[in-house]
Amino acid sequence: MGVIDDRRNYSLRRMGELKQELSPAQKIAARKACVFASGSFGRLEASDHSDLDPCIVALSDASGKSKLSLLQEIRLKSEIISSVERLSLPEIDGDGKYLGKFTSHGLVNEIGSPIDDSDNTFTTRLLMLLEARPIVGEDIFNTIKKEIVEAYWVDFDRYKNKFIPAYFTNDIIRLWRTFCINYEARTRKLTGDLRIKKKVKNYKLKHSRILTCYSAIIYLLSIYKLKNTVTQEDAMEMCSLTPLERLFSLRDRDRLKDSRGAVENLINMYENFLEMSGQDPAVLEKQIQDNEGYKREDYRFGQEMFSAINIIGSGNEFHRLVVV
Repeated sequence: MGVIDDRRNYSLRRMGELKQELSPAQKIAARKACVFASGSFGRLEASDHSDLDPCIVALSDASGKSKLSLLQEIRLKSEIISSVERLSLPEIDGDGKYLGKFTSHGLVNEIGSPIDDSDNTFTTRLLMLLEARPIVGEDIFNTIKKEIVEAYWVDFDRYKNKFIPAYFTNDIIRLWRTFCINYEARTRKLTGDLRIKKKVKNYKLKHSRILTCYSAIIYLLSIYKLKNTVTQEDAMEMCSLTPLERLFSLRDRDRLKDSRGAVENLINMYENFLEMSGQDPAVLEKQIQDNEGYKREDYRFGQEMFSAINIIGSGNEFHRLVVV
């Protein structure tokens, strides 16, 4: 069993334990909200060193107001924090400041709006679609995901025989650019030991975040290549898969044999990344500082993803949209 299977099994086991611990949270959120995990747990590639990245999304009433009251939100967050402590998982990142609450109205109706970025609904929406797993309120989680996809596919009926998901794809690309900009803004002035931590963040960014965003894009490109259109059902299927599962799906399709080599390379390179990044943080920092086993794999991974995009896209209209 390789590191990919090990990480997946660990993630599923810990997520199962977390769901059991969150039984009281299920009652608080019942018919009102869901909680999902993004990050390494959402991608099913967590290790002993991985922290949980939870997020609460509440259903909205007819006026757009959250059905989850403020007191219920506080109780729900308390249950999440306590469950993480009881399971001896690493402390939630950022002292809990990223443990936000959003509404279904905001995630659906703020698409493309001026406040999409400032409210952080943009990043939350895309992570919910591309790398999230529900830990409370799975039915609500799936309902909200479907509403978001339908909002991106609003023009499908007009172009259903040759629909290119331009709206959605542009936002996925924007998410990758946002990750890059945020990384630069937070780390560009770091020096000394903090600069080594910056290199570690960069190493992880250029693997996990590239995979999250571009596994979705090459998956959608493959659907368009095979069907000359992309339906809402295709998008929902893509969103139900982890980033690695998208690669496995592409690798195993007989009609995409020309891209199999590039996709297999991506899987192997990502497995190497998981093996290296799963080490004790201090060991990983030293390896990257000494440049042992590092040697710019992040750039090679990006180059291989570029190759896969070009092979699968084959210069068609959707491929052109991704590039320009």
